[in-house]
Amino acid sequence: MKQRIIYKSIWISNLILLLFTTALFAQKKFTISGTLRDAQTGETLIGATIRIKELPQIATSTNAYGFYSLSAPEGSYQLLFSYIGYEAVTKPVNLQQGQVINLSLSSRSELNEVVISANKRTNDNVASPQMGLEKINMAQINNVPVLMGEKDILKTISLMPGVKSAGEGNTGFYVRGGASDQNLILLDEATVYNASHLLGFFSTFNSDAIKDVDLYKGGMPAQYGGKLSSVLDIKMNDGNNKNFSVQGGIL
Repeated sequence: MKQRIIYKSIWISNLILLLFTTALFAQKKFTISGTLRDAQTGETLIGATIRIKELPQIATSTNAYGFYSLSAPEGSYQLLFSYIGYEAVTKPVNLQQGQVINLSLSSRSELNEVVISANKRTNDNVASPQMGLEKINMAQINNVPVLMGEKDILKTISLMPGVKSAGEGNTGFYVRGGASDQNLILLDEATVYNASHLLGFFSTFNSDAIKDVDLYKGGMPAQYGGKLSSVLDIKMNDGNNKNFSVQGGIL
């Protein structure tokens, strides 16, 4: 009798678990995707944040091409788009099927008061999950004093710790004691084998047309395989598809 009661309890528990699992799988999920751009220039926005207000655990960010994608259960939500220096946008979404939402964000002209405070971290050695990555700010590069008025991204990175220039008249660079041919240079995911012109005094990159620069000095991700010393990943501007403009320099 006691054994029959135990078997009956196990059978009921399994039935409840099966019904609960079926209810979970029966809940439909749909995908929201799209591209975020600058409203004035049409440039894609890298690293913009997209999240669902009602489901804070569901969020994503745009990739190197301004593209995003996230999945959520069927229902009505408020989709929040935000990016540093731009006005945040809230868009209502009735998620009954997969949707493509392309959006343009406008830059914020006024800055509110900012209060900066700091607390000691429990582990000062952990600053980022990606080791050896240096993200170069293009605004700071424009303020670096240059020779003959020509900004050069390869000369600028030689000012960073662990990076040494190959010398005058040479656009090569050494990273942490490696050779100059052990550096992988990418321009919009295309490998650049010769990064200099004019007898090596200038690099082939137009700094006015560069959008984003990442320098991996160690622990390179698997997709950048093939070199031992470093990876210099350069992404160019897409171009202003809103207005026509001209920019130049004088040597």
